[in-house]
Amino acid sequence: MTSRRRRTLAGETVFEGKGIHSGEPSAVRISPNERGRGIEFSFGKKRYGVSLAKPDGSGRNTALAFPGGERVSTAEHILSAIAGVGLDDALITPLGGEFPIMDGSPLPFARAMTSIGFEETGENYEPPALASPLFAEHGPSFLAALPSDTLSVTYVIDYPESPVGTEMKNIGVTPETYMEELAPARTFCLESEIRELLGAGFGLGGDTGNVLVIGDREPEYRVRSECAAHKAADLLGDLLLAGFVPTARYICLRGGHSLHLKLVDRIKNGILTSIQYQRSEE
Repeated sequence: MTSRRRRTLAGETVFEGKGIHSGEPSAVRISPNERGRGIEFSFGKKRYGVSLAKPDGSGRNTALAFPGGERVSTAEHILSAIAGVGLDDALITPLGGEFPIMDGSPLPFARAMTSIGFEETGENYEPPALASPLFAEHGPSFLAALPSDTLSVTYVIDYPESPVGTEMKNIGVTPETYMEELAPARTFCLESEIRELLGAGFGLGGDTGNVLVIGDREPEYRVRSECAAHKAADLLGDLLLAGFVPTARYICLRGGHSLHLKLVDRIKNGILTSIQYQRSEE
């Protein structure tokens, strides 16, 4: 692995919009954090490390519950952006019960963070790496994390008898490739499932400005295999709930938030793996 300097933001910014599921106005502030504090959530005087959140991926998003009873939903895109641009220390302050959906992708978050810029410490740092294989599965879906010197994702989705069909995204993840190939990928749904989603209370804030709707006509895609790319971006955000994204090769077939979070739980509990923390002095 290549060591690098630990990163936080050079300033802070606030994102405003609406929640894709609630349809309610929402906002979030992201700020610099002290070196070594990691990714934390702030609720008034309370702070929680990201790994203290209890995640729930059953509602077509990633919802978080914190030890003090605080809750916030649709966290995956801002967490994905943090992981994708390589932030190690940051403070997230939710200003509503659901994170704003913005344009349906992590790109507005990642682009703003990149525009603000980063402050790097003088300390050489190697992100934690997976030391042993780790697996999660559910029915025909599985997610594997394999030891590797680099971070990469291969994500395959399969929507038979739909315009999506089978897609695969295979990418070595760096801040540059993340910005080009993963961050622009939007959350998506089939036109045929919209009525059912609305009836179940999902997508009340959704529209063609923040959702890639796939129907009879082929939409204009932002990136190749955009649906699979969005799933890969979601995976990075969900993995950050372990406290960091372990350097590994991730291979996922027919995944989703619930499967991602099963792997996160195994990483956090150290069931089948050990994590190598390596740090070298200048």
